[in-house]
Amino acid sequence: MTHSKTNQEKCLNGKSLEDKFELLTGLKKMLNKEKPFFINSLGKKQIIDFDFKTTIDGVDIFIDLTTTFRSDRLKQKAYNAIMYKTNISTDCKFYMGVGNLIENGKTKNPILIEGIDNVILVDVLVKMVNSRTDA
Repeated sequence: MTHSKTNQEKCLNGKSLEDKFELLTGLKKMLNKEKPFFINSLGKKQIIDFDFKTTIDGVDIFIDLTTTFRSDRLKQKAYNAIMYKTNISTDCKFYMGVGNLIENGKTKNPILIEGIDNVILVDVLVKMVNSRTDA
């Protein structure tokens, strides 16, 4: 299989996970024009990236989905969380939703880093979002 074909399959898997999450929660994926931003130290507009946003018990919850866990993805998502918490608001939580924590028969054990509040299986996130009382 070519590199291009493999990347295309990964993209489709990610899109499928997002579509499933939208269907099960009623949340819509955020467009870039809807996302918060700040002006960075270089004077440039910097968008805070995430996939979904909701409110649970009065706290803004930002969710980034990924099909499989990778520490480099966690670092990328943590960076966005830190930028939001530093430049916009500290009353929020950032979650990394993972489709599967098992790869090649081994269970991944994510270690939280600054900015990320939790790494949660997507199925658990769906239940959490659907049980919110302030929707």
